[in-house]
Amino acid sequence: MKAPFVLADDAPQGRGTPSRGLDVGALYLASQLRASGWEPAGQTGYYQPVKLECFSPQASHYRIAINDIALGADEFIFIPFNMDPHKTPLNYDLVFLGQGVFAPEKNVDDFLEVDLQGKAGVALFGAPWEMDPHALHSCDRGLGKAVQVGVRKGALLVYVTEELAMPAGGGAGAEIAVMREIAQGPLAFLPDAQGKTAWGAPALLIITPKAFDKVLAEASGNTYSQWQKKISKKQLKHSFDLKTPLDISIKTETVAGTANNVIGIRRSDDPVLGGEWIVLSAHYDHIGFHEAPAGDDGIFNGADDNASGVAAILEVARKLSENAHLRRSVMVVFTCGEEMGLLGSFTFAAHPPVPQTQIVLNIDADMVGRSAGTAYCIHTGCDALFRKAEGIGASVGINVLPDPHPDWRLVYFIDCFHFARFNIPFIDFMTEFHADYHQPTDEVRFIQYEELEKITNIIYEMTLYYASTAERPVFQRPAWFLTAE
Repeated sequence: MKAPFVLADDAPQGRGTPSRGLDVGALYLASQLRASGWEPAGQTGYYQPVKLECFSPQASHYRIAINDIALGADEFIFIPFNMDPHKTPLNYDLVFLGQGVFAPEKNVDDFLEVDLQGKAGVALFGAPWEMDPHALHSCDRGLGKAVQVGVRKGALLVYVTEELAMPAGGGAGAEIAVMREIAQGPLAFLPDAQGKTAWGAPALLIITPKAFDKVLAEASGNTYSQWQKKISKKQLKHSFDLKTPLDISIKTETVAGTANNVIGIRRSDDPVLGGEWIVLSAHYDHIGFHEAPAGDDGIFNGADDNASGVAAILEVARKLSENAHLRRSVMVVFTCGEEMGLLGSFTFAAHPPVPQTQIVLNIDADMVGRSAGTAYCIHTGCDALFRKAEGIGASVGINVLPDPHPDWRLVYFIDCFHFARFNIPFIDFMTEFHADYHQPTDEVRFIQYEELEKITNIIYEMTLYYASTAERPVFQRPAWFLTAE
């Protein structure tokens, strides 16, 4: 398995989207598919272009005003996911959402009968339960709450949290540190997205309670502290319009660029099932590099995230090329821009090489290089796929376990989202998060090759099974999995 060595070398400089290093990775992947006998998927060969515009937050000026009162630089963090700066200034009506938690499995719905289309929601820190300070993607955290605004066609979430005002190491969870990091990193958007967000979460504005009291206490009827007391006593009955505006202006320079998904196909001539497709996927981008002092490492190699998944899918593709009797057709998709907000998989979903109705299954590998004898599966609504993986895992010596964090709803944050939102069954393999996640220390020397090979064999056997039999997996959408089309 050479892919971790090639993609996670220092030379590609972290494979940011777009970048020259990412282009080198695409060239390598296309050559490997060609060598294994996989055909290109379209008129542009193995490449599916993804047109982007990028800008640097550090070279940008944000002006944000609520109720005509401008916020100070120390009062907010702003992450304009998928927002085109050229279309600002923007104006949104605000809707108060209490704590903004949607958990129908726990009978919690702060979005009941609320109209968010084209508006911005306001959600306070907290939930009706004790929160995990490390659960960055959970439905009770800022990103999870933002997703619930986005799937209801809202444009932005204003997230109010006391943790923003806490000093480093002063008791705040990991959320604010990560949000600060994201807010300072390069951002990209799809100019041709026609108003649709590439993933569930819209733009995210995080403000302090003091800022809330300054700009929204009067409009909402209570200060931040008063609202938290009312909510704890269950005195908030429903969400409501605040009848006050949010104004956003971004002054920056954008740079147009192009990255590529890399796609190879293997057609079946079976008269019954040959028109159905299994899609194998892995994202090959990572988060690039930053300038570092002499002697420090500023390259985010992304060996586990996700050179490991790419290596697994490449090896599955090689083994499938040796099997001449597949009944279903198979497509391999290496996506770009996953780290920038699922940009590559959004483009694939918007312009699939085959009709979406002909795709019967997606198998994805994302961070599969750090196994200690186990593999985890994200398989929202697809229990039969998990049981199949579990059985194969037992036969090859890997303990396959269900998603350890189902309340994180990770389907919203992985490329599989753009299959699941069209009710296409999926399963994603991973080997858990670790301290090197999104750090320069995610390097090849930590890859567990023996276990990676076993996980690769699970993916191969699953693909072989569904490509060789008439059985078609089924997607059963959970009540919490809402999507905006």
